[in-house]
Amino acid sequence: MLEERRKDILRTLVEEYIRSGEPVSSRTICELTDLGVSTATVRSELAALERDGFVVQPHTSAGRVPTSTAYRYYVDHLGPSKLRSVSHAKIAGFFDSVHLELSKLLKATSRLLADVTELPSIVVAPGVAEEKIRDVHLVQLTPDLILSMIVTEGGRILQERVRLDHPITVTELADAERVVTSATVGSGVGAQVSLGEERRGSVGSEAAAAAEAVIAMIGRAAGADSDVFVDGTRQMAAVWEDLSEVQRVLEVVEREAMVLNILARAPGTSIQIGSELPVADVDMAVVSTTYESGSASGTVGVIGPMRMNYRRVISAVEEVSRELEDRIQS
Repeated sequence: MLEERRKDILRTLVEEYIRSGEPVSSRTICELTDLGVSTATVRSELAALERDGFVVQPHTSAGRVPTSTAYRYYVDHLGPSKLRSVSHAKIAGFFDSVHLELSKLLKATSRLLADVTELPSIVVAPGVAEEKIRDVHLVQLTPDLILSMIVTEGGRILQERVRLDHPITVTELADAERVVTSATVGSGVGAQVSLGEERRGSVGSEAAAAAEAVIAMIGRAAGADSDVFVDGTRQMAAVWEDLSEVQRVLEVVEREAMVLNILARAPGTSIQIGSELPVADVDMAVVSTTYESGSASGTVGVIGPMRMNYRRVISAVEEVSRELEDRIQS
């Protein structure tokens, strides 16, 4: 545990470096705090923090900058923070006025979060396999081609064109929709569902074949990866001054599997900094939290440099997550 004075010095150094991006001197720390000690005393404390791995000195005559260890200590000891009124109003206004189906809502939410934080944002849709089926609609496009639309309790619409082996009539398609609805509604998308002999025997062979094809389509949808919506990448050059760093972060963001691996899936807020991430040698931190959608959950997150404004970003991510969850469940 750090002594109280050393804690104050470290907190001040981190917050000033987040604000300015420049090494922080002992004189600056004295000016920003009410410690009542000399610059020599502050330098001594900074030397101790450096020995403990919390700060480094880029050049002999320069001030200190925080390490990832310092950011972790800072984040772990943050007190509660509220969003600025302008940001709060923007988030509340967006969710009060938006009326979109889930995929479009999540895409718009990623744009909102990037706008509020001025950092790249990511919204991951709930896993389809966890959602329960609410409704089934089958639409005939041609005699042997139908459009299958599965509506989940979370508002997801899974649709796919299904090619049949033989033409089907409107009446047979209605029969197929009826038995698929009976077999699947209330079950999870990822549940093992069978048409069953009784349902199969209650309709003609063409309707039964169409129903089996739709159930197979639902099974394929259950195995698909969650949709990932990214926004704010155009701002990256203004956030990371080093263009090579921008390229490394962009490579991470563009790899969907990596994004899904990084973002939190367990309930609650997760803050991952520097070497805590499964990415080597990248100046990056990730703040993310989960939201509920019916029986499934998704994730909202922001990616930034280690010197991001954690207070503001954490508050924004958590508020957007709460508002999104309320909108989905209302």
